Amino acid sequence: MLEVGFSRVTITPPLGTPLGGYENRKKNAQGIHDEVSARCMLFKDTETDMHIALIVCDLLWITEEIATDIGQIAEKLTRGIVKQENIILHAIHTHSSQRIVEGLDFFYKKVKKPHNIDKGWYVKYGVPYLKRVIASSVYGALQNLQPTVIKANKTTTEVGHNRRYEDPASQLVDRELCSILFLKEDGNIKGENVRAIFYNLANHCVALGEENYLISQDWPHYTNRILKSTFQLPWNSLLIFGQGTAGNINPWNCIFDQEVRERYEAEKVGQQTAADVIRSLRNEDLSLIAHPQDSNSVLKLVAKKIRVEITDPAKIEMFQGFNLTVMGYRVEENKHYLEIPLYLIRINSIVIACVPGEPFSEFGIAIKKEIRDFNDKFFPLVLELTTGASGYIIPRDSYHKTKGYEESLAASAETGYEIVKAFKDMITEL
Repeated sequence: MLEVGFSRVTITPPLGTPLGGYENRKKNAQGIHDEVSARCMLFKDTETDMHIALIVCDLLWITEEIATDIGQIAEKLTRGIVKQENIILHAIHTHSSQRIVEGLDFFYKKVKKPHNIDKGWYVKYGVPYLKRVIASSVYGALQNLQPTVIKANKTTTEVGHNRRYEDPASQLVDRELCSILFLKEDGNIKGENVRAIFYNLANHCVALGEENYLISQDWPHYTNRILKSTFQLPWNSLLIFGQGTAGNINPWNCIFDQEVRERYEAEKVGQQTAADVIRSLRNEDLSLIAHPQDSNSVLKLVAKKIRVEITDPAKIEMFQGFNLTVMGYRVEENKHYLEIPLYLIRINSIVIACVPGEPFSEFGIAIKKEIRDFNDKFFPLVLELTTGASGYIIPRDSYHKTKGYEESLAASAETGYEIVKAFKDMITEL
């Protein structure tokens, strides 16, 4: 039987902390629009005592090193019950929460902006505390474990558009919206009976724009506010957004290079997303994934690290010159690599593919196709920026022929194809 636990911790930084994303901002955080959080979903197989934690953070990204540290702390907090290797970190890619790493000197020199305008205070003193707070969400979820009804549905959404307008090599948008419902008892989707709602789609959290200096989730804040009201959720029911492969996907009303926007623009995106999620959660459309009376449950985690060789001399110079190990850059026997951790989580028929970096939508679509081709009963979804920050993952033609700024942080034209190939192999272990 499956049990599920939930926990939420606040990770809002102090004012004056540099915000992640939009590195040409002129000021640090000036206020708080809404609290940012880390939300943990902890799954337990009562037959095998297997625990898998997925922690969704309102951050721009999470490096593998930070994720490893959080996992180690969480394992100690749970007295070894939840193993570090079974804890997956995911960032929703909001551009309005704290910056947690250094190493972006190459960009600062380009825009002629002083690096570390807070003198590195938050990275030095705030991030160690942040790790402990996020790790504590696993402990909270462990105390919250209980049998749970899990239902799911897939539909489509039009909230995102492809921001690479002049790139014929990359015109796809992953429009799939995946919603997962966690209930105390089968039946009513309202009030105390709803433990959590998880929804997954591909759409950059950039609706607030570069002139925003308030800490925020961005548009998911507005989506969650509407869902909370519509389903009359109590304070302890969680609303969790999981970011899909949105490397080239912006909100429909966010035109690239026109980044000065008002907060009502984020509210529009949040409202439209909420309407789509509500539509996906009609009882008659939901498929039963797990029930407390089920005796045959499956909970698995498959992990694999792959290496993609970096052959472009310009990229080697950049990755080496700025020591971008936070992105997985490695050198061995005079060869240069991007090291990429990949994960597959199976919860009965739900399969979650976890990718570091920001893949373009075509790769999310391709990964889900591989999962469905292997077993058409599987319910696949893809999360980007999980346990790593590997830069942009773009198609070959976009890399070689129609370069945009995303290409500058793409280590290789082959990364996405190697990831899809690796997942095809990993699926057989599920």
